[in-house]
Amino acid sequence: MKKTEAELLENQWDVENMEVDPEVLAKYVRYDVDEERAVATITFDRPERLNAIPVAAFERVGDLVKEAETDDRVKVIVFTGEGEHFGTGADAAELGHYIGYKNGTDKASRRRPAQRQRILPDRNVLSSGFTRPIIESLKATICQVQGYCYGGHFQIALSADIVIASPDARFTHPAFRYLGPAPQDMYHWIEKVGLTTMKDVMLTMRAIGAEEGERKGLVTKVVPRDELQKWVDDYADAIAVMPLDSLMMGKSMMQVVMEARGKGLGAMTGWVGHGWATNVSFADGDWNFLKERREKGIAQALADRDRLVAPYFRLSDSRSREE
Repeated sequence: MKKTEAELLENQWDVENMEVDPEVLAKYVRYDVDEERAVATITFDRPERLNAIPVAAFERVGDLVKEAETDDRVKVIVFTGEGEHFGTGADAAELGHYIGYKNGTDKASRRRPAQRQRILPDRNVLSSGFTRPIIESLKATICQVQGYCYGGHFQIALSADIVIASPDARFTHPAFRYLGPAPQDMYHWIEKVGLTTMKDVMLTMRAIGAEEGERKGLVTKVVPRDELQKWVDDYADAIAVMPLDSLMMGKSMMQVVMEARGKGLGAMTGWVGHGWATNVSFADGDWNFLKERREKGIAQALADRDRLVAPYFRLSDSRSREE
């Protein structure tokens, strides 16, 4: 039987501090097919953690997209999140551990992981493992976004064909808060929001509000929260009228044009460059995520980081002002 990336990487990353049980991952990332409507739904179900999911669960997301792509009953793949938020990316408790950092309680466990330990999980799980299947899916993909859309969930929104969002939706990547303007998929950032906004968000780590996202091209449509499900259903139903062959040929042609515009190279910046970001050298006085998490715990560390900047730039306590 083919091994999962989690199994292949168990000697590379710090598996003792990560969740890799397939049954648990399947609980956090559910999959359903409505054959009558030709819609597959991938649901993030960990609302008590703002739908943050284990790193290994992102491989499951990619696998489910591939499954839906080969299922002739499916024309549309919808991503949703239970509760108040779409999702906040990978579980922050696992950050660092997935590239090989240990507990950090002694000199040996604080040793910096080798680049080979950083490259493989970044490429195979947190880049090519789930964003590439979404970007290259020949089925239509829709994100139903409410509340926070951060980190890996933001990468899903960037990769999807259509994003329907409620007015309270907010989009960004917290890695900018942990590591500075860390490399991401630069192609999709620039295509979706433009270079000026990309620099604004990466350098200040602020979030993009739903209405700003609609103006910039990240969000397809902003709708009232109580109408969000209906609009997503309506979009999915409109797409499902299309013949499956036509849909998949159309998506194929889009891929050709995207490649000509630099999609392949742009995507590589996410995993090639990420090793630099996770190997950053902190000077005295710099805010160090791994150190702060070790000494204060996740919640307090992130709350302290938010308070270092004006409310407009915070990710948790305030809403971004619309210009």
